Amino acid sequence: MTEVVIKGGTVLDKTGSKKADIAIGADGNISQIGEDLAGGKVIDATGCIVTSGLVDLNSHFCQPGDEEIETISSGTRSAVLGGYTAVMLMPHTSPTIDSAAAVKEMQSLRSEALCHIEFSGSLTADGLGEALSPIGEMVSLGIRFFVHANFSSLNASLLRRAMEYGTKFDATIGLTPFIDGTGHMHEGIVSSDLGIQGIAIEEEEILTYQFVRMAQLTGARLHLQQISSPKAIEIISAAKADGALITCEVSPHHFALTDEEVRSYRTVYKVAPPLRTKKETERIKELILSGQVDAIATSHSPQPQHLIDLPFEEAPYGTIGLETAFAVSATELNAPLSEILSAMSWVPAEIAGLEATHGGILSEGRPGNLIVVDENKQWSPSVSEIAIKNMDSPFDGCQLTGKIKDTLVNGNVVVSNGQVQI
Repeated sequence: MTEVVIKGGTVLDKTGSKKADIAIGADGNISQIGEDLAGGKVIDATGCIVTSGLVDLNSHFCQPGDEEIETISSGTRSAVLGGYTAVMLMPHTSPTIDSAAAVKEMQSLRSEALCHIEFSGSLTADGLGEALSPIGEMVSLGIRFFVHANFSSLNASLLRRAMEYGTKFDATIGLTPFIDGTGHMHEGIVSSDLGIQGIAIEEEEILTYQFVRMAQLTGARLHLQQISSPKAIEIISAAKADGALITCEVSPHHFALTDEEVRSYRTVYKVAPPLRTKKETERIKELILSGQVDAIATSHSPQPQHLIDLPFEEAPYGTIGLETAFAVSATELNAPLSEILSAMSWVPAEIAGLEATHGGILSEGRPGNLIVVDENKQWSPSVSEIAIKNMDSPFDGCQLTGKIKDTLVNGNVVVSNGQVQI
């Protein structure tokens, strides 16, 4: 029995595009792709693109531990509005996801999510970089992605052992080439003008080289997160050409915004790694379009209002992005939609190991994880309408082109005409 029919749109996937309707059966799977399909609830996709849902590889929700900032429910509400049908959550919760018990607790929260949530594990106990987490135990529970973020505390010997364990258990190691505590923004003309301690872009490049060489030594599958340096991307590309199992991501704020934004002293522009200069952002766009960047990930990291209101140098790193990532990417990159979807859906699904249910080629029998995109819709994000608890966005008031009209998760219509239905 047909439950939903998406009519009148252009279906786009890795194989190309075609005018077609998509029918979703009672089991939540695609039952038919063809012309003039009928039955069930009708979603009008006239003039729109119908494609697989987006997959985010780097989101920070705050449950358990800091539910007043963000919850699984509020975070995934934001995600589906932004077109995400799957989100990879980072392990930096309280407690840290660093044990079998913590994994089981997180998995019990899946019922609160509006989309699929995948969990990553902490590479080290409590994320402190002093001892490895029980990687094997977490792998047995389905964790395949392990992350470490505090490189002021992780020595090369422990990192090598971590990568060797990752290889043994066929897991992916996720690393961000950033050391906390060395500064607050990009080191350059703007930091000098403002008198704010800067962070040299060379730090990221050196760490990237170290991680790449360690991955080559151990044969580990490495995913480098939140790259903001074009030279770092070039280092990664060279290693990939040599056969290294390495992928990388960038975020929309790292190619859409520059360190000039910090002149406002708004803490929403304090991110890790920091916003770079226009020269770097323009080069990163070129590298995305040339295929040297595998994925666009949000690094969605909400902060409580009392910390957002602190002076810039005292505020924590982090900003939000799930609801705006697609539109910012479509607006800034000026690329065919297929290239944007490759970086935001098809390749991230493969990196996360979700290609059987997300991204990929739309065909009968696949889960109905779909979005309807109005790629010509012009709109402006407003903090008064953001779904999550954090009410500040670096793209508040920006003029964007491209909007998610509808989102379906396992065949259920969770967003209709831009409004959450659950």
